[in-house]
Amino acid sequence: MRYLRLAFCISILLPIIGFSQKENQILIKGKLGSKGSYSQIYLDTLTQTGSQQFNSAAIDSTGKFVFKTQIGRTNIFKLRLDETNYLMLILAPGDNLIFFSPTSKLGVDANIKGSDQTEMLYRNINMLHYFDGKRDSLNKKYNEVMGDQANASLGPLVISEYMKNDSIQKVMLKAEFEKMPESLAWIFLEDKFDMTTDFPIIDQMEKGLYKKYSYISFVQQFHQQVETERKTAIGSMAPEITLNDTDGNPRSLSSLRGKVVLLDFWASWCGPCRKENPNVVKAYVKFHSKGFEVFSVSLDKDRESWLKAIAADNLSWPNHVSDLKYWKSAGAAAYGVTSIPNAFLIDKEGRIVAKKLRGDALDQKLEELLK
Repeated sequence: MRYLRLAFCISILLPIIGFSQKENQILIKGKLGSKGSYSQIYLDTLTQTGSQQFNSAAIDSTGKFVFKTQIGRTNIFKLRLDETNYLMLILAPGDNLIFFSPTSKLGVDANIKGSDQTEMLYRNINMLHYFDGKRDSLNKKYNEVMGDQANASLGPLVISEYMKNDSIQKVMLKAEFEKMPESLAWIFLEDKFDMTTDFPIIDQMEKGLYKKYSYISFVQQFHQQVETERKTAIGSMAPEITLNDTDGNPRSLSSLRGKVVLLDFWASWCGPCRKENPNVVKAYVKFHSKGFEVFSVSLDKDRESWLKAIAADNLSWPNHVSDLKYWKSAGAAAYGVTSIPNAFLIDKEGRIVAKKLRGDALDQKLEELLK
C-alpha cells in the first residue's frame, strides 16, 4: 500500500492488561550473533503518535534474550534495539517464537520461527528483495545499452525482461496470497498489487483482514481506502464532484452527463502532470467535436500558479475546478486519489469505464466510445 512501509510507524489498538490465561502467553527466545554495545531489547506496541514500550528483556553476554508475556489477540509489534534498529513481528496468542540474527542488526536476514504470520511476512520480503535486485540490474543494463548507439537496439529486449521480472513477481505473490489470504502480513505487502488491475485480490484481501482484524487501525485505514476504490471501480457510477471553477463559480461533473468525460487530476507543481498535459490537449482537440470533454481537478494550493499553468499548457476546455486544498482536495478524496497525474474515463451514462489511460491508450478507448 501505498501508505505503509516497514520503516514507518504503525498505529494499532492493543489491550495490554487483564490477561493471565496460559493460551494468551507469547514466548520469544532470541539470540544476536554479535550483541555489540546493546544490553537491552524492547518489544513495542504502536500508537498514532509512535511506538510505546510494552516489554523489555536483558541481553546476556552471549547475545541471548527472552520475552515471556501476555497478549489478548493477534497484533503487530516492533522488536527494537534502538530507534533505527528494529523489525516488525506479527504475533498471535500462544506463539512460541525463536529468533536469531547473525549480527546486532535486526533485519530481513534474521531467522525467525514459531510465528506463522511473521515467517510469511519475511519470506515474502526476502522474495521481493530478489526481484528488486534484478529490477535494479535491468535498469542499469538499459541505461548502458541506450547510452551506446551500437547497442541501442537491445533496449526493447531489456524492457521485455523488466516486464517479465515484474510479471513473475506478481505470480509468486498471488500464490503466497492463496496460502494465507487473511494474514496481517498483507498490510505490508498490499502495495505490490495494483489497486485497479488487481482489484479482485485487493477486494478479497481487505474483506478477510477487516473481518478478523478490524480492531487494528491500519486495517481500518486499508478498509477505508478499498471502500473508496469500490465506489470508483470500473463499471461504477462516477461519484459527483462540485468545486469552484477559475471564476469562483460552482461547477459539477454531472453537468457533463451525455458526454464522454476524462476526469483528470493534476496540479501546476506536478512535473509528470505537466508532461502529460500535451497528450490530454491532443485528445481534446481530436475528439471534442465528437462529444469528448475534460473535467480537470487541480490539487493546487496557489490560485495564480494554477491559472498560469492552465494558460501555459493551453488547457483550453472550460471545466477547470479546484478548492485549492492541495492533497486535502475534496475531489481527490472522493476518488481516493493519492498520486497524480491520475485520470478516470467516464462514459455518456456517467459510468467509469477506464482508469489511468494516457497517450495512445486514451485515443484507442475514445475511438471505441465515440464511434
